[in-house]
This record gives sequence, structure tokens and C-alpha cells, in this order.
Amino acid sequence: MLHKIKTMTKTGTYITSKLFEFIEVLRDAGVIVSVDEVLAVFSAAPEIDLHDKQVFRQALKTTIVKDHTDIPVFDKCFEKFFTERERFFDNLDADMAALAGGSQQQMISEISNMLDKYLEALDSNIVLEKNPDDIMRMFLDELPESSSGGGGGMSLFKTKGSIGSSYISPAEEGEDRGIDPDELMELLRSMMNLKLQKRRIGKQITQREDYLLNRKIYQLKPDEIKEMRELVNRFGQKLKNRISLRKKRVKHGGIDIKRTFRTNMQYGAVPFKLFYKNRKIDRPQLVVMCDVSRSVNQYSRFMLLLTYSLQGLFSKVRTFAFISSMVEITDLFREMDPEVAINSMFTDTNFTYGWGSNYGRCFDMFMENYSDALTRKTSVLILGDARNNDNDPGLESFKRISERSRNVFWLNPDRKHLWDWNDSIASLYGNFCNEMKEVNNFLDLSEFIDKLFIDMY
Repeated sequence: MLHKIKTMTKTGTYITSKLFEFIEVLRDAGVIVSVDEVLAVFSAAPEIDLHDKQVFRQALKTTIVKDHTDIPVFDKCFEKFFTERERFFDNLDADMAALAGGSQQQMISEISNMLDKYLEALDSNIVLEKNPDDIMRMFLDELPESSSGGGGGMSLFKTKGSIGSSYISPAEEGEDRGIDPDELMELLRSMMNLKLQKRRIGKQITQREDYLLNRKIYQLKPDEIKEMRELVNRFGQKLKNRISLRKKRVKHGGIDIKRTFRTNMQYGAVPFKLFYKNRKIDRPQLVVMCDVSRSVNQYSRFMLLLTYSLQGLFSKVRTFAFISSMVEITDLFREMDPEVAINSMFTDTNFTYGWGSNYGRCFDMFMENYSDALTRKTSVLILGDARNNDNDPGLESFKRISERSRNVFWLNPDRKHLWDWNDSIASLYGNFCNEMKEVNNFLDLSEFIDKLFIDMY
């Protein structure tokens, strides 16, 4: 049905208005679309094959999306925006076929244009937030009054100047020329609802993401976990892009006096050309330890996924998982997809479950078997609730981990008021950390990781 956007009007104004609508939807969803990209879209529009949905999608995607992390958002917006529009055209065709004569078709087209102009002129907050029925009433109230009287809504069916000069009401020309006002009002209401739904697609996507980001990770349902994985990957890629840009901005050291002076001798030693020393930025090293016991398993899954997506930022990443024994899982992430690697941990490694987490034993094992992972360039990131089931806390080993590392950060899914309650020994470990932070949703996690990694560079 996409070819209909060209046949709806000879002037091409329909496709123009729909592209503008779609661009606004993308912006509402958080995709940055510059003026140059808008101009590029309209320059390319005459060359796009509107009969082929996939060609149309790819052409818009190539022209609009400059940050590939926005591709999933673009695809969601495109599918919802244009799929709904196809349904609208199908329904509208059926409705118009049921109405007699071409004048009614013209009137419906003009009503659609009026709705577009009205919504375009409205404040965006009203369009995105207000109840559709309220917006419908506002629209009807602003229509010119009929010369024969009646409320703002009924003037719709009598005012020639506003809606189709060729339309004549049944009261004036006979029943066979008219459209039942109730049917027309229902069609108008459907058109308004559809236009508002399309305009709100971007807002709905951002609202859905905000909901997922703020939802407790342990409360996520299976379908929500799938959506969250996409958000984790997008966040990781955006953070990598920001850090890469930051590194480019600070890649120069101080002025290279010798080279600058030598090169500018031809100008009488006036420094027309400046040369800078190359500044070597040492990539930090990272050690990640995740408690994967049942109480924090879901948190650790997202932490491991995020760590995997950020591996390129570090010169070395070593990953460990533990319950009552510490096991290195670095090779699993090198050899397979991260999702598969996480699911394989319990079958391909030597976990000892016991009756629950034993942090002290795990830290002792780490220092005994993996202490070579720690250097003065190493940041240690631990995720766990510090509930040690009344076992020996292994403080001496944890103190040595802290002393041999650049810094130690601990992300704790427990609410802060529960730290040190029952079998939690959070404060004991916190004494040897640069920071222990409460993290129980992905927004907390992403904000902490964002700040931590930016500070590293």
C-alpha cells in the first residue's frame, strides 16, 4: 500500500507531510535528525521506489540514521508508523467505496488535510499527552459555525467553505447525495485517533524504555528481558562512541618545541605551524566478579552483557563468576555469543553451589589462583549483595585485592537500608572499596557505569 502515498495527490504534498510526521516521530523517540538529514530525505524522495516497502525503509534508514545504535529505534518507528498507515488506507478505501460519488471522497480527503494542519499547529505536549476525545472536541469547536445554526460539531456537515465546496448536505439536495452524519463523525473520530497514534509512536517508545530502565531487574518478565538486552547493547555502543570521541579530543600532548622550532626556521622562527607531542592514552584493565547465585542472577546477567559490549575499551578484561567458588569465564566470552556464554557457565565451568554464596571462600580462591589479574592499572568491578551466609568473610584476601588494584567498585542490588542486616556484611567489604553503590535497576547500573568509564579516560 505504500505506493498509495504517491497516488493520493498529484503534487506530492502528501508524501512530504508524512515524511515530516515520521521525522517528528523519530525525534520523539530520541533519534537525532539534523536539518541536513531532513533536506537529504526530501532530495532522495523522488528517487525512492515507494512500491517496495523494504527499499523505502532502507533508503530512509541510510539517509536519516547516522548513529547505528539508533537503527533498532528507527526500525520500531518505521514498522509502527507505516504499518498502521497501510491499515488506515485499507479502511479508508472501504469507507469511501461505501459512500456514493466522488464529492464525498474529496470531502474526506479535505477533512484529513484539515486534521493534519490542525494537529501540526497544536502544541506538541497537547498532541502527545491529551486525551484523543478532548482533542477531537477542541477541533470541532474551532470549526466555523454553520449559517443554519447548530453546535460546533454539526457545523462540520454544513460549512461548505471549510470542508469541500462541492459537498451539499442531504437536507439541501436529497438523501442520495448525502452522507449520514453519524457515519461521517465515526470516520472522523477514527482518522483523528489514527493520526494521534502515529504521532505518539516515538513518545510511546521512549516511555516504554523509561519504564524498563526504572523497573527492578528481578521483576522483569521474559519478554521484557529480551527488550532490555537491546537497551544494554545500545547503551554499551553509545558509551564506546562517547569515549572514542573523548580520546580523539585529548590525543594531543603539549607543544613539541623542538619540532615546531625546526620546521618554522623558514619563517624566521615565527611559529606559523604548531606541532604537538603524541599523547599515549593507556587503556585501563578490568576485572569483573559477579555473584551468580539465584538472589542476584538476573543482575549479573545484565552486568556480564554490558561488560562484554565494552571490552574494546580496555587493554585486558578478565571475567569471573562465583557462588561458593570463584571461576574464570573469560574464555567463554571469547569463544561464543555472550548470551550462550552466560547460559553455558553452569555446565562448562566448575561451580560449587553448596547452600548459597560464600564470598570469603571466593576471595581467598581468587588471590590463590588469579592474583596475576591485578595490577596498578586494574579496576575491579564486583556485583553482589554481600550476603555471606554467616561464612568467614575473607577480609584479608579482599584487602589484598583492594591494595593491588587501581580501584575497587562494588554494585549492590540490595536496598541500602538492608545492608548489614541479617547475613549481609556490605559495610565490612565497603571499607576496602572506592565506592559501594546501590543498583537495583538498569538506570542505576548504566548511570554508574557511564560515570565510571568516562572518569577512567
